[in-house]
Amino acid sequence: MMDILEFAYGRYNGGSTVPAGSYFNPRTMCIFQTTSDAVLPQDGIFCRVDPSGSQTFASIAAAFNALLGTSYTAASFHACGTPDSAPQPGQGANDA
Repeated sequence: MMDILEFAYGRYNGGSTVPAGSYFNPRTMCIFQTTSDAVLPQDGIFCRVDPSGSQTFASIAAAFNALLGTSYTAASFHACGTPDSAPQPGQGANDA
C-alpha cells in the first residue's frame, strides 16, 4: 500500500516544510491539512493526497478506494494530533 501511495502521491518525511494540501500518514491513518506552507508533524512518512488543505475526508477516502481497491470511509481517518506523534519517526515503508 505504501509503495502505491508514494508512487501516486509522492513522499514527504515528517518534519519537512511542505506546500498547502492534505497529507496522509499510512502508519497512523491520520490526515494533516494546511492551507499554506507548513511543517509536517514528526509522525513518519506522509503522502500529499490533495493540493487542497480543506478537502473532505470522504473525498480522500473515495480517491484511495479507486486507487487501492479498498473500502475506506471518512471515519477510517482522523486529523493528525499529539497521540500520533512518534518519538522516533523511522526510516520508511518497513516502519508502517
